[in-house]
Amino acid sequence: MTEPTIVVHHREQLAELLTEAVEVEHNLMCCYLYAAWSLKRRPEEGLTQEQADRISRWRRVILNVAIDEMTHFANANNLLSAIGARPRLGRPNFPVSPGYHPAEVLVALHPFNRSTIDHFVYLERPQGVELPDGSDFVHDRHYVRATHASMLMPSAQDFETVGRLYRGIRDGFEHLTHEHSERALFIGDPSQQITPELVSLDGLTPVSDLASAIQAIDNIVEQGEGSTEDSASSHYQLFCGIRDEYAAMLAADPSFEPARPVAKNPVQRRPPSPEGKTWVQHELAASALDLGNAIYNHMLRLLGSVYEPIPPEARAALVEEAIGLMKLLDPVNEVLTTSPIASGATMTAGLSFAVTREVRVPAASSAIAVLEEADPRARGRRDEARERGAHVGGCRAGARSDGESPLEAPEPHAGC
Repeated sequence: MTEPTIVVHHREQLAELLTEAVEVEHNLMCCYLYAAWSLKRRPEEGLTQEQADRISRWRRVILNVAIDEMTHFANANNLLSAIGARPRLGRPNFPVSPGYHPAEVLVALHPFNRSTIDHFVYLERPQGVELPDGSDFVHDRHYVRATHASMLMPSAQDFETVGRLYRGIRDGFEHLTHEHSERALFIGDPSQQITPELVSLDGLTPVSDLASAIQAIDNIVEQGEGSTEDSASSHYQLFCGIRDEYAAMLAADPSFEPARPVAKNPVQRRPPSPEGKTWVQHELAASALDLGNAIYNHMLRLLGSVYEPIPPEARAALVEEAIGLMKLLDPVNEVLTTSPIASGATMTAGLSFAVTREVRVPAASSAIAVLEEADPRARGRRDEARERGAHVGGCRAGARSDGESPLEAPEPHAGC
């Protein structure tokens, strides 16, 4: 199947494509985290030890893929910054409405199951690979997001795979560099980016010229779909491996349930349009959901401030604090995924990753003061959640961690 041509004839079109790329990476990260956090953690949840061990490995794989998506999010924002555009921190709340992304790209928060892992394989598939989407992801809206070279106003464009989007962006960088020169295109301040000096993320690339832009894009594509279809470490192949292992375990034990009964697309307030959403009403779950979203939004503000003209030592401190906040989300989600959505319900909650109308990044002159003021508003409740998480599964939050993923809550140690 021939994919649509992606048009990039001026800086604004390139910035529009990069903005959607950032949002796609952000959305995928949230979806992967949601599925990983829905997985059961202990044999007491109706698992054999072998099943629990296998699920633990799946969780680490999915969490590590989510970390890669954070790298892609940072790289795409570095690309935006390099051409003089503002970073994109926000994204639409889940479930994402039809038309916001191409018809082939459906984004929603679902717990881990066969449909969800099929969906992840579908999203990460290499260009040219024909696969069905997960059974719960119905493509019932068909539309075209077209543009043409004569348009002054940038607009969304069609792509069937994430890899195709980035190849269009790569072509756009090459075209605009050829048309205008590197000096004219790369006008952003390289110091106002997320770099390896601030955080160690595999593939993280500062961007200052065409060569580094291409490197950043190629790193994203190779981690996702792979440099070849059989790249063992690509997200596509990693998800294929989980899918195949899951199928084999179901064949051996048809009653195997690897995930908790977590809701799809949880929301904190009663939605005016409830289709596809789950209202979380239980007091404990609603409180944990509010806390998790507050932590997540503050983390986004911290990361957004890194792109401001602030001193290097402040930039490093903001990244460190953002990483610390991210780790707090695991025990919060342990509370959410073991708490009912309403009194008497068997379905449990999950983090909605809701964002405010605008991710308010303070001006550089006031960034530190504003962020320090904002942080204590949730600090007491974060401590409360840490205590609650410690009582779920036996002193989890205070235990030593031997997990491979920095996003995992510590496993209980002997004596808990």
